[in-house]
Amino acid sequence: MISPLEPLFQRDGVDLVLVSVEVWSDEVVVRLRGLPTQVTEALDGDFHTALNEWHRQDERGGESLPVQPAERIFDFALTLSDDVGTTYSPAGSAVGGSGQMFRADWFFKPGTPRSARSITVRMTGAQPTETEIRLDRSE
Repeated sequence: MISPLEPLFQRDGVDLVLVSVEVWSDEVVVRLRGLPTQVTEALDGDFHTALNEWHRQDERGGESLPVQPAERIFDFALTLSDDVGTTYSPAGSAVGGSGQMFRADWFFKPGTPRSARSITVRMTGAQPTETEIRLDRSE
């Protein structure tokens, strides 16, 4: 596991950080987090207020379920590449959730081959960015 804790960019007032890249023989896991600030506290509070209101109204046939802030903040594509040309395919993702409001995980297949010396994480969308992670392959 490599944990660069590298700031990437800001989205909706939330600073996003690359927390870790887990390099396994069968998959690669990329974890991002929004840094906790007054902005994240406010977004979280607004969401829970809207959720409580939805619960009250739902009993009477109210509006649709409110969208968690993480769904907006992490609404971008994430891809991987490495220095040996491996093709990584998305295998799933998890964004937000109870107690995980400003966290997101992406899973890719296959794992990184032993011959790879670096892996590049790319975020596309409104604020495209990329970061290269050197892999320590010392035996």
